Amino acid sequence: MTISTMDLSRRGFLKHSATVASGLAIAFYLPSGLAATDPKAPAPAGEFEPNAWVRILPDGTVKLVVHKHDSGTGTHTALAACVAEELDVNPMTVQVISPEDPFFETYIHPIWKVFSTGGSTSVSLEYDRLRMAGATARALLISAAAKQWKVSPDTCSTVEGRVVHGASQRSLGYGELVGVAAHLPAPAKVTLKDPAQFKYIGKLRHKRDAQAKVCGRFKYSIDVVLPDMLVAVIQRTPVVGAKVLSVDAVAALQVPGVRRVIAVPGRPDVLGGNLEGVAVLADNYWAAQQGRALLKVQWSASPLAGFDSDELAKAQAAALDDKGAQRVSAMAAGNVNAQWPGAAKQLEADYRMPYKVQNPLEPICITAQVKDNAITYWGGVQVPSSALEAAQTVCKIAKANVTINEMVSGGSFGAREAKYWLFEVAYLAQKAKVPVKLMNSREDEMRSLFMHPATLHRAKGALDAQGRLTALQLNAVSPASPEQWEPGYFERPDKMDYSTTEAITAWDFAYRPANLDLVWVKHESDVPSGWYRSVSFIPNVFAVESFMDELAHGAGQDPLAFRLASMHDRPRHVAVLKSAAERAGWGQPMPEGTALGIATNQGYTSFIAVVARLSKKDGVIKVDKLTCVVDCGLAVSPGGVEEQIYGGLMWGLGHALFDRMDIKQGRVVQSNFHDYRVPRMSDMPAVDILIVDGEPSKPGGVGELGSPSVAPAIANALFSLTGVRQRSTPLNLG
Repeated sequence: MTISTMDLSRRGFLKHSATVASGLAIAFYLPSGLAATDPKAPAPAGEFEPNAWVRILPDGTVKLVVHKHDSGTGTHTALAACVAEELDVNPMTVQVISPEDPFFETYIHPIWKVFSTGGSTSVSLEYDRLRMAGATARALLISAAAKQWKVSPDTCSTVEGRVVHGASQRSLGYGELVGVAAHLPAPAKVTLKDPAQFKYIGKLRHKRDAQAKVCGRFKYSIDVVLPDMLVAVIQRTPVVGAKVLSVDAVAALQVPGVRRVIAVPGRPDVLGGNLEGVAVLADNYWAAQQGRALLKVQWSASPLAGFDSDELAKAQAAALDDKGAQRVSAMAAGNVNAQWPGAAKQLEADYRMPYKVQNPLEPICITAQVKDNAITYWGGVQVPSSALEAAQTVCKIAKANVTINEMVSGGSFGAREAKYWLFEVAYLAQKAKVPVKLMNSREDEMRSLFMHPATLHRAKGALDAQGRLTALQLNAVSPASPEQWEPGYFERPDKMDYSTTEAITAWDFAYRPANLDLVWVKHESDVPSGWYRSVSFIPNVFAVESFMDELAHGAGQDPLAFRLASMHDRPRHVAVLKSAAERAGWGQPMPEGTALGIATNQGYTSFIAVVARLSKKDGVIKVDKLTCVVDCGLAVSPGGVEEQIYGGLMWGLGHALFDRMDIKQGRVVQSNFHDYRVPRMSDMPAVDILIVDGEPSKPGGVGELGSPSVAPAIANALFSLTGVRQRSTPLNLG
């Protein structure tokens, strides 16, 4: 593969990287036509997309400047492999560092036009440009060696960080060549490796820093310690819209180590801004927690004080009949209404999912210091644009004076895409005039209110006399997921909120009946919602795959065959479905009291099929096994992909059997894992995962691929086992 480059890198790089005193620093641009794009939001014609920057220092150290957040998913491992493969160095020796200027224009997300990580896009977006960066660095190093040896570059090769001249057996390490290479012009074209020659891409089984994490040496946000630093916890408003009327902090301030109590104003003027609260700042977390427990805060009344999540489904159902409700067509074909009168059979069903909370292993923790009209953050900042917004809005600090010391976080699942905590820590750091480390407890996480919204889906289908699907209609009722972060999205020409219509739009909906009507019905409840791993794929796939199963049984057909008959021109999708079914024993005799259920989805240009095997013994139903086949294009780091899919299956098991957040009188009921059940080791079934490279030239996304099909696969197996159809989660295993 040969890719053109533009030599406008070195000057721009040095301008924005003052710490580089010597060595070879390379930044490249890809022509937009070669860059990974999303069909939802293609890059404008003629625009160049940025890539991460490669640095090679005189001591031979290779550094990769990564502007993507790693929440423990192995993103840095895969990105380092892309560079290392073309540069001929071991990816585990490449140092991954954060950019000195996190807001350098090259780092902006080409789809969302903000500085952010998410949407399972990191590896797919960076794959070509990072390979090109590594290959160009390698070409410059070879040219430098050839110039020094006075030989043709064509007679030189590289191996493990050295340039070798085969005829004379001379060799030089990369570090010895950077002085010359840094003054050479970047080649107009670079030739990328033939995939058949890959040593690392598609072969990695382990993640970077695994040993340090297992041994407890790895540093997370919670480990940040700075001189004069105070630890803050916040007593946040228990109900949206409630305000602080009074605070009695006398007892709190008597706790040894407690230094200050500061009221934190809410920011209702900012979409996704923080709610009101009272912060306790102390020398350590324990003192801050003890102090908070002694606060006496009086709160005002709130319009949401009467909100009850159990009543939300009624309001969502009413929205379906409300002619004034905002409706957006996600996908349409033919005329569904014309098919109902003549249908041999009609089916209709409602599917519901409750509120869910992200619950990453590491709760939100962020440190900030405001000094000399500048702010510095330390922690896992998944969305630098939100940190910038907090600095500018709360502290009136200019972009040039915002620094982010990015750290790997212990999970996110969408929690770190919220912005309320960045607003809070910026405010406290400015008020305290010392570094402040804001820490959430698990209870804080569960009651932060920026959770995954509850949803209602109404499906209707028509079958002809031969049992063929002739019409399918789906109305998906939910709030607008990103409205807090993306004001005005509803004014776009297509009026589409793509984060609520995942799996039900043209690029990722699996089925193509002649008559189709998929609609998003916008319904807001005034309860703040937030991003969540797999976002709207979860409820949309649950509804679609459950209903496809109901239609199959209504048609008297095998659920697998029925699905395949409704797919057209989807060879990769068909392949994963057939493969998963075969591996799970679909169509083979099952032991008594055993049943299989199947579900599938596409997302992030990847495909997945899940088969759940359930058994019933002595009246107890158990999920025995999950069989999963994944086609994610090229698996850059197969070990990392397998871990992500396994984690996604476990995440999906939680959606199916446990996840449920209740709100009564405007207050979140659950507080910790004792009343918000999550899967435990004893709940995990046997798992069989097969990863196939359906498109070996390009990786797809996997971080959010694994979970959506699990709940409908289990629900479908439950029906086969019991004859009872369950249409809301958590499912009842009896």
